[in-house]
Amino acid sequence: MTAETGTILSGDSLTPTNSLSSWDLSSESATLTQEESAKQQKTRTLAPNLTRRSHKKSRAGCFSCKGRKIKCGEQKPECGSCLLKGITCVYPTEQSTRKSNLPLIRRNPPTAPSFPFPGAAFSMMDMRFFHHFLTVAYPHLPVGNDHVWVHEIPQFAEQHEYLMHAILSLGASHLSRLTGIDYRRESLVHRGQALAGLNHALSQASRSYGESDAMLASCYALTFQASYMGDGLTDFITMVRGCALTTDKIRREHSPTAFNLQPDWHFKFMAPRLEHLPPVDPTLLEDAYIALEEIRPYLTDDTHFDFHAGLVDIVISLQASSASGYMQFTELYSIWYDLCHDSFKSFLDPNNLVAQLLLAYFVGVQLLIIPIATHEFLHRADVSRIRVLYGVTEWAESIFERLEESELREHLSWPRSIISTVLAELNGQILQAPSVLQLHLTSKDIVPNTTILAPP
Repeated sequence: MTAETGTILSGDSLTPTNSLSSWDLSSESATLTQEESAKQQKTRTLAPNLTRRSHKKSRAGCFSCKGRKIKCGEQKPECGSCLLKGITCVYPTEQSTRKSNLPLIRRNPPTAPSFPFPGAAFSMMDMRFFHHFLTVAYPHLPVGNDHVWVHEIPQFAEQHEYLMHAILSLGASHLSRLTGIDYRRESLVHRGQALAGLNHALSQASRSYGESDAMLASCYALTFQASYMGDGLTDFITMVRGCALTTDKIRREHSPTAFNLQPDWHFKFMAPRLEHLPPVDPTLLEDAYIALEEIRPYLTDDTHFDFHAGLVDIVISLQASSASGYMQFTELYSIWYDLCHDSFKSFLDPNNLVAQLLLAYFVGVQLLIIPIATHEFLHRADVSRIRVLYGVTEWAESIFERLEESELREHLSWPRSIISTVLAELNGQILQAPSVLQLHLTSKDIVPNTTILAPP
């Protein structure tokens, strides 16, 4: 995610706009002639037997007197000197007076600068994760809320520690995928603290401005992070459900929020973009439909049937048009949202092999949707960041391994072919099979190598 906007504090922005620099002398002192200067210097010479009268230095004087280096009478609202000369008299505020006594530069800063949370310390590496979140990794959902992610959410994170941990965990996982540097330990530590704080926050009854946003932003951040974790499929589905439940809770309680959470906002935002979606290769869709029909006899409970029907509806809709397929795909997540706790837990049980098979097809269908879903964040879509999809391919490979000793393994041909093609595209190989990610439609191309991938 490329952030088109950012918050930069320069040194000038930390200085009050009504203050005068020490070198900003008034025009009358700057235009003294050499003769006047000598005369002035002479009149200030004291006789040998006289001593300079001591006086209390004016520390609360106005800026004008300080700039002209004269003693201020400190009369309010205008001192006598400024009133006599007819110039604007501006006094420093109490806050700036207090700050002026603090050192501007701290020598030998601690290696782990403290955030404004009691007992919490964040490292310089965390600063990198935070910067990466603001500039690249912040979620594109809910759609059309980029300004909230870049401006409001970092401010809410100052008051809600678990949100900061969620931000850092997402930044660490995304950065790890892009750079190949292993930040899994750091991301998991932050994720654990974020989940603990989020669960506590969700249990609270009262809500003030910022708290609802902190909860929802944490849910989305942890959802996106899970998509970069090779073992994160269960976490991803759980957090998708959490996003929906939290959004519903905010709406029912009419909690104040900076996010645009209108029920029909997503479709209003996407409506003008649906006419320009790329088509999915019909061969991939035909093979998907046939494979899904072949696994129908293995379905045993209502959740299996509902999720299978949702996948079939997406494939059929994609055959009609990318727009209808996209709309149908957005409905698939509601199946997880509508499940009761026990049914949801059963569906995610690794020993529920039929559900695992359905999830393998879900991963394949989700990858088919990727070129379409990028229209949710067109100005931030960048093929150079396509490496983050390695996490999703690892989801599928874990399922393949889990079903390897099962009779269901023979029904993995279609999802295996999708994963094989996607990995080839991610590695820059030239395909003879139909493209899944459709990287040829992007403005930047991954430099291909000379390997030819035969049709799987």
